[in-house]
Amino acid sequence: MSPFLAMRLSAFASCFIVAAALVGAGAAGAAPRPLPGDWRYVAEAQERLAIADYAAAEALLAQVPAQSEAARDAGTLRAQLDAALATRLELETRAFFDTQPLARLSQSAGASFWPAASLQLRLRAIGLWYPRAPRETAELGGSATPAHAVGGLVGLLFRPARADLDVIATGLGRIWADGSAQLSGSAEIEGRWLSPLRLRASARRDELLDTHAAIREHVSVTAAGGALAVDDWNGWSGELRGEGRWYSDSNRGLTAYGWAVAPLLRGALSLKAGWGAAWADTSRSRWSLAAQAYAPYFTPLGARRHGPIVVAALSLGKLRVDASGDVAVQGSELDPTALAWGVTSRVDGAYVDLRAGASIDLGGARVGVTYHHNHQLYYRFHDAAFRLELPL
Repeated sequence: MSPFLAMRLSAFASCFIVAAALVGAGAAGAAPRPLPGDWRYVAEAQERLAIADYAAAEALLAQVPAQSEAARDAGTLRAQLDAALATRLELETRAFFDTQPLARLSQSAGASFWPAASLQLRLRAIGLWYPRAPRETAELGGSATPAHAVGGLVGLLFRPARADLDVIATGLGRIWADGSAQLSGSAEIEGRWLSPLRLRASARRDELLDTHAAIREHVSVTAAGGALAVDDWNGWSGELRGEGRWYSDSNRGLTAYGWAVAPLLRGALSLKAGWGAAWADTSRSRWSLAAQAYAPYFTPLGARRHGPIVVAALSLGKLRVDASGDVAVQGSELDPTALAWGVTSRVDGAYVDLRAGASIDLGGARVGVTYHHNHQLYYRFHDAAFRLELPL
């Protein structure tokens, strides 16, 4: 998910809304009467705030006059809304290592703020370093991998009141050590009109940063796709997604996957389990017979897999710990070496994906760490990050 969507409200303070709704309800089991006067605005504002519809919550709370009996509870919700809309400083340090070998270090610093309750903007400065970048050699054709880049990111989230709609866009520019300037960006729309279903469509242009050859040649990919998802409906979650990819060297690729998990444990310790399947293909292989590696980028060839998924979370007050695992019990893909010689054969593929994270809320500030390990047939990587958010 995107960072914008990861925002969560702090736990709501107890209000008297439910009690007010039940006063005079009549016999047991009778439907409660509509809330009187300004209480209905407070009750609905609390509902909209719980789903991060800040624009609707702000409009509803503005209808409660200061002399109203509901003004006190409206003030409590207003304070929570102001905290959610506060400007925040965001710092992130990330380290990525894989078996090529490739090492990438990145640092970003920026701020997010809300010019309006329906619009969030983000500004970030970003730096990349490749400490193992090879120098100029004859094998590289007289060129060297640029060892670092600096850039900036601008992002926005538009969430109109009562629309059950998110529009997200980002733009990113980088200047590399070899003097080249590269632009990338993304756009995504998510609709929640058919609850609990979520409809998603996205398009993006990315630089490929995971091989020295791709960095040296400044390979990029344009992708577009759509998804149908369920997000925590009575503990159930799942997604079906398809995506097309178009590379800057005129290559093309397709990916499709689906997964679903069901709740096994609820409460402070939650546990979900399910199954996932994926398929990916590329029109032309980028396997190098000489190097026995993919260059300048990985091209899955009729790759398919399926296997179990486990998701766990532990909440201890202001501390939250998350972990997930995805392991293929069966997977295979076309052998790129045999294919290069005109022979079609399949090889068993290994796939393990492990993720873990922890975050703690320190009275407005939030500290978090994440770790991601992925093991496939031809490579493995480790990706770790430290994040700090501070209210300004």
